[in-house]
Amino acid sequence: MTCIRSRRFAGMVALTLVAVAAPACGGSSSGGSSGPSGTTLSVLRTESIDGWVLDSAAAYATYQTQAAVLEGLLRTAPDGSGVVAGLSDKWSYDPATTSWTFRIRKGAAFSDGSPVTGKDVMFSSDLWRNGPNFGGSYARVGAVTSPKADTVVFKLTEPDNNFEALISASVSGVLPAKFGGRTEKAYYQDPIGAGAYKVDDWSASGRLSLSRNPHFYDRTPTGPDKIEVDVVGDDNERSVLFEAGDADVVEYIPASSRTQFDKDRLLTLPVSQVSHLSLNLAEGPLADVKVRRAIASALDYQGMIDGAFAGEAEPAAGILPPNLPRYTPPTKDYFSTDLASARKALAASSGAGGFKSELIYDAAVGSDALAAQVVAANLAKLDIKVKLTGLETAAFLDRAFGGDAPMTLWSFGAVSPDIIDPVNWIAGTGWLFSGFDTAALAEKAGAYSTSSDDASAKAVIAQIQDDAITNVPAIALAHFSVAHAVASSVKIKATPWGLYYYDDVSMGG
Repeated sequence: MTCIRSRRFAGMVALTLVAVAAPACGGSSSGGSSGPSGTTLSVLRTESIDGWVLDSAAAYATYQTQAAVLEGLLRTAPDGSGVVAGLSDKWSYDPATTSWTFRIRKGAAFSDGSPVTGKDVMFSSDLWRNGPNFGGSYARVGAVTSPKADTVVFKLTEPDNNFEALISASVSGVLPAKFGGRTEKAYYQDPIGAGAYKVDDWSASGRLSLSRNPHFYDRTPTGPDKIEVDVVGDDNERSVLFEAGDADVVEYIPASSRTQFDKDRLLTLPVSQVSHLSLNLAEGPLADVKVRRAIASALDYQGMIDGAFAGEAEPAAGILPPNLPRYTPPTKDYFSTDLASARKALAASSGAGGFKSELIYDAAVGSDALAAQVVAANLAKLDIKVKLTGLETAAFLDRAFGGDAPMTLWSFGAVSPDIIDPVNWIAGTGWLFSGFDTAALAEKAGAYSTSSDDASAKAVIAQIQDDAITNVPAIALAHFSVAHAVASSVKIKATPWGLYYYDDVSMGG
C-alpha cells in the first residue's frame, strides 16, 4: 500500500529509500528500549518522510511525523470522527461575521522555549494559503488577524463546513513567525515546532530521531520519551525485525505481506483507502471515454482483491474512500467485470483493434506491483499491450506528478475527518493525474462546503461519485484498510486511515 497523498507537478523533492539492518535505537524488546531519557518507541516504515515543508507533504509517514513536531491549532480525534483541542483549547464560530476565533492555550511554546502567539499563526496561515499543493483548501479564508497575543481570528469569505477538519490536518501546522529568525532553508533543515516532540536528527534516507519537547503545553509525561524511525524496504526484513522484538510498530503494512505477521499483533483498521488506476487523457486513445469505459469493464476486480490484496479488501463502491463523516456512495452501480461489454465498447471507440500503453507503479509496494500485473493481464484480452514500469518511490512520484504517465496505479485516503478532504485531493492532482478538467469538481466542492445541512452536502458527494463513473478519469480497483503491527506492550490510537499521535502511545503494559 502506498499511503501517499498529493503532490503538485512542480517543486518535487527527491527521496532516497534505503533498507537498514536494524532500527536506529539498537533494539527494543516489547515495551520499548530504555535509554538515558526513558522509553523509546522503535518504528519501521516502508517509506521516508518528504521533509518538513507542510505543503509538500505526500506520504502518510510525513503527515504523522509533521504532526508530532509542528502542532496545529486543533487535532483530529483519535477515532477520526471530529476534532479536539491542540494549541488552541477554546474556539468558536460567529455565523454573523463568518469568523472563527481561536484562543491559544496558556503555556503553548515552541521547542526553543519561545511562546506561541497569534503572530505565529498568522505567519503560518500565509504559508498554508500560498502553498501550490494545499493552498486551494484555504480559499475561503480572507483576513487573519491577532487582536491579542493569545488570540487569532480567521475571517471567512463565506461559510465553510470543512474548516475545523482542515485546521486539524497536519498541513495546518504552526511554525514560528519568520521561521524563528532563520532563513527558510535553514529552518526546514532543522525545524522548530510546538508539538510534543522535537527533531534530534533526520535524513532523506528515512532515519529519524525525535525526543520529547520540554516546552510542550501538556507537561504530563504521556507517550514515549523518544521516537526512533527507520525505513526498511524489504517485507521479510520488517517482519523478522518485529518478531525479534527489535521494533515496536511497523506502519502501513501492504496487504500482500500481512500474513508474515502474527494476526494478534496486527491493528487492522476500518476500510479507508482507495486503490485506483488513473488514465491520462492526454495519451491518445485514453482521451476517448469509450476506451476508458472498456478498460473499466475489462478489469477483474475480484481477482485483484483475492490476489493483490490477499483478500484484505472489498469491491469499490465508488472513487471516494468510506468511513469518513458525510461519506455518500454513488447513485449508480460502480464498475464490474464484463469482458463482452468491454470488447464491444472498445470496438466502437478510437482504440478499436487495441493499442500500446504504459502503467507506472511504486515497486516498493507489493500490493501495487501485484495489482499492476492483474491490470496488464486483463487489458491484454482487449489487445491493449501494457508495459509495466515499477519505479523507486522518488522516481514514481516524479513521473506521476509530472503528468507524463499514460496509466498510474496508486492509492489514497484521507488526512482529516471530512469526506471533502479526499475530494480536494482529487482536484489538486488533476483528477488523480488524469488531466481531466476539475472545474466542475471544484464547483461541487464549493457547494459542499457552503451547504446548509447534511442532506444537501451528501447529495453533492453523490454527484461527485456519479461524475467519476460517467467520465472515468480514474477507476477504483478496491477499497482496503490500513494495518499496523504493534507489539503486545504498546497501544496506539489510530484513525480509520491510520494516522496517530505519538504522545497518545502507551508503552509497557
